[in-house]
Amino acid sequence: SAQTAARLRKEAGVRQEGDPWQRLRGLDLEDLAAIAASESTEVAAVLLSKLDTARAAELLGTLPGPLARRITYAVSQTQAVTPEAVDRIGLSLASQLDNRPAPAFEDEPGARVGAILNQSTAHTRDALLTSLDETDADFAGRVRKEIFTFAHISVRVGPRDVPALVRNIDADTLVTALAGATDEQTSGVVDFLLSNMSQRMADNLRDEVSDRGRVKPREAEAAMNEVVGIVRQMVEMGEIELVDPDEALQEEADEA
Repeated sequence: SAQTAARLRKEAGVRQEGDPWQRLRGLDLEDLAAIAASESTEVAAVLLSKLDTARAAELLGTLPGPLARRITYAVSQTQAVTPEAVDRIGLSLASQLDNRPAPAFEDEPGARVGAILNQSTAHTRDALLTSLDETDADFAGRVRKEIFTFAHISVRVGPRDVPALVRNIDADTLVTALAGATDEQTSGVVDFLLSNMSQRMADNLRDEVSDRGRVKPREAEAAMNEVVGIVRQMVEMGEIELVDPDEALQEEADEA
């Protein structure tokens, strides 16, 4: 591109510290594909040639067919490219990374929406996810991967982490959450938690839940959200690890 050519002329003979190609090889496929799509086929061919073969194959697989074919053919024309030219191209492409504006948000959109919906009521969360499914199913899928609710505890918290989790939850909050977990989505969490703690503690909790009686939905949801907050806090502190949602779904499918 004209922009790249101008940068190449400006940076000719200028050596920055380190190998720019090492930095470029560390980019994710999305960034590499963006570079390949925005630059000339000749520059993209040099980029492709400087990647490991497996990585280059992955990159080609992400590009539109016609573009991938043009770049692949252009590789055959790179034999006469000098090491100095390859070096300057690497410096130019690496400089683009430095000139990119800093992102306004630390997390990607799916993570941000997921974090918001984690704090929303179940009714609001379900309604918005249904709407997202209708307008952008792919984005809705990314949001779902970021959502962690009380109902997810039984599939994403490891059984061995249950005792540590329970110790960190206020006793009254836990009883309220368990007493309010009566629907199909959340009742399994009660069984999961009780079956992965000491028999004595489980029996005591069953008695307290029975004594607690009927819980107002709003109180139950508030208690469940507090439990979820404790789980996330423990994850952030490295005290427990959540099971990957894709792995959890696969395990459920295998068990079915």
